[in-house]
Amino acid sequence: MEAVRFSEKQRRVLRWWQTDAERYDAVICDGAVRSGKTFSMGLSFFLWAQTSFDQQQFGVCGKTILSLRRNVLQEIVPVLREMGMKCTEKRSENLLVVRSGKSRNRFWLFGGKDESSAALIQGSTFAGVLLDEAALMPRSFVEQACARCSVAGSKLWLDCNPDGLTNLSRILY
Repeated sequence: MEAVRFSEKQRRVLRWWQTDAERYDAVICDGAVRSGKTFSMGLSFFLWAQTSFDQQQFGVCGKTILSLRRNVLQEIVPVLREMGMKCTEKRSENLLVVRSGKSRNRFWLFGGKDESSAALIQGSTFAGVLLDEAALMPRSFVEQACARCSVAGSKLWLDCNPDGLTNLSRILY
């Protein structure tokens, strides 16, 4: 694997859950298209989940499941495998099972494309959620995803492009 060089901001995203876990329950990243935020956010999310939990469920959300697979999983899963993790996707269930060491966690994939999408995530219990391009998702879906994080120690990862930050702040406040 070729060495990846992370910027200082990306390094902060990769380790915020180690250094600021007591102070924050969520991280929100905005930045230019192709700035590397999706990769650093996704890698941080999976590393945190596998380090912090075993036998838990997580939500991984994108505008659509197809865009989520293309924008997040296609880049992150090969890196996780190179790090020694075993990743098994059950496409028909929209499920990714990740094993590392003694940890085995389930990552459910969701598309938040319209108001009806909130019903898909309703009733789930998560130890954490990653929302890729959160500003493009309906408020009801983002709120439902956040509300599903009821496991002790749960955290949220949200990213968007700079023009979406205003929309995201309307959703979260």
